[in-house]
This record gives sequence, C-alpha cells and structure tokens, in this order.
Amino acid sequence: MQVQGMRTMRAQGPRRRRRGKGHAKDAPSARARARQTGGQGARRTPKLAETAAPALTFRPRTEADDEYIVQLTEEQLGEVHQQAFAEPFPREQFRQYIQSGAPTTVVEHRGKRIGYYSYLIGPEGKMHISALVIDRSEQSDGVGTAVMEKLEQEAAARGVHTLEVFVQANNARSVEFTRKLGFNEVFRLPPNTICFQKRIGSAAAPPRPGGLVGATPSPPPM
Repeated sequence: MQVQGMRTMRAQGPRRRRRGKGHAKDAPSARARARQTGGQGARRTPKLAETAAPALTFRPRTEADDEYIVQLTEEQLGEVHQQAFAEPFPREQFRQYIQSGAPTTVVEHRGKRIGYYSYLIGPEGKMHISALVIDRSEQSDGVGTAVMEKLEQEAAARGVHTLEVFVQANNARSVEFTRKLGFNEVFRLPPNTICFQKRIGSAAAPPRPGGLVGATPSPPPM
C-alpha cells in the first residue's frame, strides 16, 4: 500500500533563538507548539481514506469452473430454494444451464475465485440476470456493487436497455441489495418470487409494473 503525501522529516539540532527588533513578540514557544501537535514536534500523519473496493478481475467461465459454480450456488441459495419451493436445490438442472452456453463470467480477487454471474439476453434489448453469486466471505467492501457495475457495462455494450432479475421474497438480503442497486419491483409470481427490473443507459427510467420486455427462459430464480 502506498500512502501519498507522507515524507520523512530529518531531525535538526537545536537552534538558539535571538530576540530583537523585527522578531514577533508572540511567537509560540516550543512547548506551545508541542501542545498544538499532540505533544510531538512533528506533524500528525493524516488519517487514511476509507478502503476502496478491491481490484477484481473477470474472465469467461470454463468447464473447470462448473463444479465450483454449482457448489457455491447451492451453498448460498440452497436453503432459500428449499424454503421457497419445498424441494432441494436442483444441482443437475443448474449444471445443465451453466453448460448450455449462457454467458457466464467468473469473478476473481488476487487470483482466487470469489463468485460469478450469468445472464441471458432476450428480444428487444432485455437482459435476464440468471445468477449473481459472491462468496459470503467476500461480501463486503463494495464487491457486489463493483460486480454489478461491470455487468451493467457489459449489458450496455451489448445494446441492452433493461436488466431483469427474479429474487425470492424470503431472501431478504438479496431483496435489499437488489433495491439498493436501483432495481424496481415489477410483479410477483407465486409462491413468493419477485421480478425486479432496471433501465440502464439513455433509457434509464423505472419500468412500469407488469411491463415485460420480451421473455427469456431462466434457471431456478435467485
């Protein structure tokens, strides 16, 4: 880590102070200056700014990532899926989706896989975000927001104007995060699935409830 603005101060020997004409009568004494600097003769080091989001790298998913992706998704969403649909997380169905050719990107930090996202692009410029999963140990320091920013840039480059994601109502953390990212609830599907949409680019405006922009297949909703 580099801290800009800091420099080494060279110690200097004591100097005799000569009072006479032309010198300020109220110049602060060495003791007074020490009090102003917290009891030290050197300047205080300024506080560091808040830590920025870590540098992330993004790469296309390979077959070697499939087991990691399925395992991570089950760990993060398996219980939510069980509560929502009263059935175990469909590992093989999800694996087939990942291997179907849907664009899937692995997120890494310092060479370590920490999550992934996957999507499908439907007609009329809509992107369905099938999954965006980050390891719980990495869900801090703005990682999720940074990943979504990358995803939005990718979507815009592909001509997308509407992002869509399905989130389970019992997944309170994901619901809160989705709203924080600027998504708006559009409709609900039984038993408790919420459809969120977000307009991006020049067409960024809240979607109207019930207004779907094309239809896309999707794996188990988040």
